[in-house]
Amino acid sequence: MAKMYCQWVGIILIVLGVIGLFAGSNLLGVDVTGLHTWIHLITGVILAYLGFTGTSVKTGAQVFGVVYTLVAILGFIGGSTVPVVGINTNMLYNLIHLVVGVLGLYAGFAKGAEPAKA
Repeated sequence: MAKMYCQWVGIILIVLGVIGLFAGSNLLGVDVTGLHTWIHLITGVILAYLGFTGTSVKTGAQVFGVVYTLVAILGFIGGSTVPVVGINTNMLYNLIHLVVGVLGLYAGFAKGAEPAKA
């Protein structure tokens, strides 16, 4: 489960990052900054690497699950901006971050999840 999470979420984040490079300042109805685009690209590459090499997939799913869940919570609290980093979001983006985060938590912490490889 963790391997599949890392692979699929990694690919999706890379695609969103590439689209963000060419979409201008609006993606899915939210203002996209260069920082937001690069965060998608970098996290996507990291997750895809973990998923396709099979390296530390459980730990990767756990870390990104926690991070994306926290980003969603901060987005809900901050309204239209994630307070810590100043990235513009909206309800749709917060929900997407929450889903990605909760799936990561499930994939990484679920009983029977693959053990992390060194």
